[in-house]
Amino acid sequence: MADQLRVLVVATKSPWPSALGGRVAVGGGRVAVGGLVEALAAAGCAVRVVTPTGTDRRDAAQHPLLRTVPVAPRSWAAVLGRAVGGASAVVGRWALAPLAAAVEEEIAAFRPDLIHLEQVHLGWLAPRLVGRVPIVLRQENVESELLDQLANLAPWPARAVLRAEARALGRFEAQTCRLVDLVAAISAPDALALRRVAPGAVVEVLPTVAPAAPTGPRVTLVGRPSFLCIGSFDWWPNRDGATWLTREVWPQLRRWLPDAVLHLAGPGSASIGRWRVGIVHHGVVASAADLYDPATTALIPVRAASGVRIRLLEAWAAGVPAVSTQVGVMGLISPGGPGAVVAVTAADFARAAARAASDDGLRADLVEQGSAALAEFAPEKVAARAIELYRQAITVFAARRPGA
Repeated sequence: MADQLRVLVVATKSPWPSALGGRVAVGGGRVAVGGLVEALAAAGCAVRVVTPTGTDRRDAAQHPLLRTVPVAPRSWAAVLGRAVGGASAVVGRWALAPLAAAVEEEIAAFRPDLIHLEQVHLGWLAPRLVGRVPIVLRQENVESELLDQLANLAPWPARAVLRAEARALGRFEAQTCRLVDLVAAISAPDALALRRVAPGAVVEVLPTVAPAAPTGPRVTLVGRPSFLCIGSFDWWPNRDGATWLTREVWPQLRRWLPDAVLHLAGPGSASIGRWRVGIVHHGVVASAADLYDPATTALIPVRAASGVRIRLLEAWAAGVPAVSTQVGVMGLISPGGPGAVVAVTAADFARAAARAASDDGLRADLVEQGSAALAEFAPEKVAARAIELYRQAITVFAARRPGA
């Protein structure tokens, strides 16, 4: 094997989405993949990325490292039969023959030392690749546990559907984790959970790369004070959290701070809290970093989560204090640790947000703590860890081969 690692990354979405009507939809998952790929390239690795274009084919703008495949995930209706039969509908949506063909072409042309599968959604590719090339499965979340958490929050009959899918996905997750050569969990809590899900799997921790600090001018958000909640609200956990924020937290917070304004931004945000007073909807924005007005307070109201919250890392990088839930800081802050104000109930969250917005000393402390915490997520540090784990996976692969 050459000294320069050749890594083929297969992901569900492009890390570098094209401009859509002058705006860009960048979710936390895209940020995580893009940060890692760019860090690996800067560290001297040869990297190629293969992704489907998704539902909007304009997302196919080519980046030098990127190959897009003109195919979208299957509809939920198309994979309903899998769920009835006990298989995972989530995985079924991403089992796309054109994507598999593109991966085969890239293996032949690029000749990777290793294949990096981003998320268990693409685990259906593993049986096609095992024994041919080392495989690392990057887990941004423990997907089965995340679905189980969502089931606890959902009404009947959605609760039963989510629990059934959590069981099916859990079986697939366990099988895939044991099949690949190494599982790269995004945090220590996730690594522990994945070892429970898949005993015998090789599971290590690979942190995410922190987003870069904003460099351009930032907007001044209206409100005295202003609050910012940003994310991909077409992702179920984010939507649930933002709905809880607008329905249960925001009315209490407005009673204490009647001139406060909540700014919601990101895909799917326009339909959340639409008729509530004091909420501004920004929709999909050109740059999330531009919205982090230094005078605002970031709210991360996640009630079901795994992995880590890219939005908390963004707030730290932007120098903005944050308020979150216990699951929202999981993997980044230990219980009671510094870096954010953590709340449990809606009333607690409203009180914490009011305090973080008005206590200058607390704000300064949170900004300083967040800045210090970012050192663990520096691109060069994460790239070095990724290369170490890739080489470990190559060693595991060699040991598994017949005659080794």
